[in-house]
Amino acid sequence: MQIKELLISLHPKINDMPFMSELVSGKFQREEVLRSEVVELYRALDTRQKIQDIYKAKLKEGIEQGLITKEDLDVMQEVIDDEGETEDHIDHLDMRFKLFVGTNIKRGKFPKKNDQLQKINDEWVNICKEANLWEIMACHCAIEGWYPAISEMFEKEYKKRGFNKEELEIFIAHQGADVEHSEAQYSILEKNFSKIDPIKIKRMVERTFGTSKGYEKMKLEFAKSGKPLDHFFQ
Repeated sequence: MQIKELLISLHPKINDMPFMSELVSGKFQREEVLRSEVVELYRALDTRQKIQDIYKAKLKEGIEQGLITKEDLDVMQEVIDDEGETEDHIDHLDMRFKLFVGTNIKRGKFPKKNDQLQKINDEWVNICKEANLWEIMACHCAIEGWYPAISEMFEKEYKKRGFNKEELEIFIAHQGADVEHSEAQYSILEKNFSKIDPIKIKRMVERTFGTSKGYEKMKLEFAKSGKPLDHFFQ
């Protein structure tokens, strides 16, 4: 599959990611890990709904323009909605808050505004706004093709820091869900490869992983800050 090979070739390595590379080297304990995870909360709480709405709007336009089939639309609606609560699992945001069991951080608590994080969030949203249907699909597919192995790494490393299976549900869920999501998108992209500009796909996916690296730098900064967890919340 041409598109799959292209997207996989753009996956960052762990040693490209500042927080991950220090984590696998044995640094950080539970307190530092939780500080780093505030970055993921900030990202998800601010961008998830915005990006889902943008993606759904582009899919709707794709149907109207005859770019994709109703069957493809149904598949992608299911992929997007799988981030929320379904018959099979709770909302992924609720899963993410499970990492903070034993603290006073729970659903309804919001991280404080952070200009650097907001800049990264805005870039990710802008990528999705600027992308055409194939480009936004490729960006999501690239992330979801990359993340299962990363989730396994986080599960393994966080267990070493005392997190239990229930707390790590967000990583366990992504190991299966993201494989399904990426395969669904690989299939649609491959079927439409003649309509796709690989150079533009590469540029947009590189920008997307640029935000991933930006979040990683912030995770490292938060982990090393030495500040109490409450400092990062309103």
